[in-house]
Amino acid sequence: MSDNLYAPPRADLGAHAPPVLGTGDFDLARCFSEAWAHTWENFPLWLGAGIVLSLAMIASVVTLLGIFLLVPILSWGGFLFALRMHDGGAGIGNLFAGFSRYGQVLGPMLGIFFLNLALGVPANFVMQVGANQQPPNLGLVGAGYALSIAVALFVTSRLTFAPLLMVDRGMRLGPALSEAWARTAELKGKVALLVVANLLVAIAGLIAFFIGLIPATVIGFLMWVSAYRQIFGGAPQPAA
Repeated sequence: MSDNLYAPPRADLGAHAPPVLGTGDFDLARCFSEAWAHTWENFPLWLGAGIVLSLAMIASVVTLLGIFLLVPILSWGGFLFALRMHDGGAGIGNLFAGFSRYGQVLGPMLGIFFLNLALGVPANFVMQVGANQQPPNLGLVGAGYALSIAVALFVTSRLTFAPLLMVDRGMRLGPALSEAWARTAELKGKVALLVVANLLVAIAGLIAFFIGLIPATVIGFLMWVSAYRQIFGGAPQPAA
């Protein structure tokens, strides 16, 4: 309460803090430390959510049409759950939040799915041409693998932030892809290192019995979320 009895009343804005502004860059060590902390803080929650999501995905795939009509919506929910794990307030219900905005979510998530398929076509074509020759052309096969790695490191990796933008900010597919590509233009090397770091975490999960591959996968995913928050900042509107 103000000491000035004649001062106009003021609302307490502490409960509505503005979103954190992104720096346009990210620190790889911070990505790992945040992902590690959030993984173990939410261990029972993500384990249960992972089981529920896996069962829902399997049921969707079995129906065949569900691959295109249900899996994209569940994937949207998985991104939302990961964001909430990082920010706080994650819940199993996040996994199914996309169904409440089905028409808005389905098209963009399908677009991401088909874009990722398309990005792999050139490398797969080169590998198949080389493999189908008699004898196999190892040079072409190697070139195909090299192209696949290059696309994963320097193209697909940068577009990984697009679905996070779509989930977090409600952006459409085109603007989200443009924003992800533009904001990582000066971060190509660091984003590629993030891909390598994810691979190293996965390998550690395989060889270090006390970690395990499943927690390592969660850590790797949350490293992307941490990088996203550092680059792009907080969402201007609640995700769901």
